[in-house]
Amino acid sequence: MNYDDFPDNFKQFSALYKDRVYSKICEYLDRREPEEYRKMIRVYVDRKGQYRRPSYVLLWCALYGGDLDEAILPAAVQQASEDWILIHDDIMDGNLVRRGAPSAHALYGTDNAMLAGDNLHMIMWRMAKDAADSLGKERGDMYFNKLYDMMDITHVGQFLDTKLGHGVKDITKFTDKDYYKSIHAKAAYYTVYGPMQAGAIVAEAEGDKIEKIVEYGTPAGLAFQITDDILDCTSTTEVLGKTIGNDVREGTKTLILWHAVNNAPSGTLNRLKEIYAKDRAEKSEEEIKFVLDTFNELGSIVYAQNEAERLGKEAAEKFDEIEADIPESRVKQLARSSIIHTVKRAK
Repeated sequence: MNYDDFPDNFKQFSALYKDRVYSKICEYLDRREPEEYRKMIRVYVDRKGQYRRPSYVLLWCALYGGDLDEAILPAAVQQASEDWILIHDDIMDGNLVRRGAPSAHALYGTDNAMLAGDNLHMIMWRMAKDAADSLGKERGDMYFNKLYDMMDITHVGQFLDTKLGHGVKDITKFTDKDYYKSIHAKAAYYTVYGPMQAGAIVAEAEGDKIEKIVEYGTPAGLAFQITDDILDCTSTTEVLGKTIGNDVREGTKTLILWHAVNNAPSGTLNRLKEIYAKDRAEKSEEEIKFVLDTFNELGSIVYAQNEAERLGKEAAEKFDEIEADIPESRVKQLARSSIIHTVKRAK
């Protein structure tokens, strides 16, 4: 297959296939009635988002010489999974903004938002069955099992994240290892190397090649989540399309916080402990600002940036090593740049 018309960067590649993936999702939603209920289910679907995860499915299918037409439905499944997970995630985290507009529960109430997320979840599995059936018995089973494992581990990761957030009030009682274990499960697999593996399965890549994707997908995925944590401290709601400083409000334990805890003078550390011991509703905007200013003053954000860049470099080097037998081409260059993009995202 000729990929000469591929763009030069990952963001443009995502935009290239966004409409096809979105339209495929809509095929499964348009029949829903009544209209008010359909709008609830579609609330995040219609806002679209970045389409990073479905783009990895498509790009890694192309990298291994697969047919992109076969990958459109698996890519749509990946995006639908993100849309329902975010509905639930926003409820759990108390996010009031998603993709530049009010969150689902802010619009429809918690009960209706939960229902909409649950129903979209069920629709996603209908899509997944159709995708598996379209690939034939062997590939279909591999694809479906990969998706199931991805979803299963992601929920474990969310549990670990919630346990760290709500279950550990004392910020001196978590380690960087706790953080990495959590984000590997909830972000690295689901966001990066799982979708890559799904695309490789569609392309009929060999089993050992599919497994080796983990070696560069893991550091790329970790770098992605660290960068996400950084953006939560440094960006704006207008740029990111979601609430900024939410990790502090929610008490999420990040690498940035870990560094601050281990480098703060006693007075500052005590103040941080007092703030993080409070529930979300009890934290003032002044306290949120104090925490974010402290992160900057202690160099904690720079530390996290350096760690994300180190992991991104490691991922790119591993990619070149593992995929050395794939000839250089536009698609390979694009795949390599997509790994670097996990760190070099818009602020």
